[in-house]
Amino acid sequence: MTLARLKAIDWTDEAGAFAHAQSRALLMREYLRRAALWAKAYNAKEAWPFFDIAGRVDAEVTLPVDIAGELEELLEELGPSSLRTTCRGAVRWAALREARSNLPTDLPDPYTPLLAMYERGGGYYLHEYLDLNGVMIPLGSVESNVSAAPFLTLAPAALDALDSEGDVTYDAKISDG
Repeated sequence: MTLARLKAIDWTDEAGAFAHAQSRALLMREYLRRAALWAKAYNAKEAWPFFDIAGRVDAEVTLPVDIAGELEELLEELGPSSLRTTCRGAVRWAALREARSNLPTDLPDPYTPLLAMYERGGGYYLHEYLDLNGVMIPLGSVESNVSAAPFLTLAPAALDALDSEGDVTYDAKISDG
């Protein structure tokens, strides 16, 4: 399922990235927050923000050979390397969730917001800031991201409302409906 989602993404969709600039920034910030929580819980602060969380939770988790091959074929043309790392991590996370029923319940699914961000306009560029094709956000630190307020919904309607034109605020958009 996760691999199918990644394969369906138009990684060169600059128009989509610009049209969804606000929601993509929020989704990336939510990924950074979640990744920081996992990094702190699994002593992986040095690997944060773009790392294979499944590998930190259970290094024994592996992908079937056919899925690993399809994934690597997809990733051949993608960059930066951190994007490839997170795509591998998301697919391994799905395999880990299937293999283990005892994952921590006090930590949020790390890759859900990142996959949604990719689906709303492809990848990113990494410089001193994260360049999401339409908005740039600072990485910050593990601690600043752990303490960030969570974004409580990843519902497409809420994300679309963030990207709509006009003077409506996010709070007003979600309370409408």
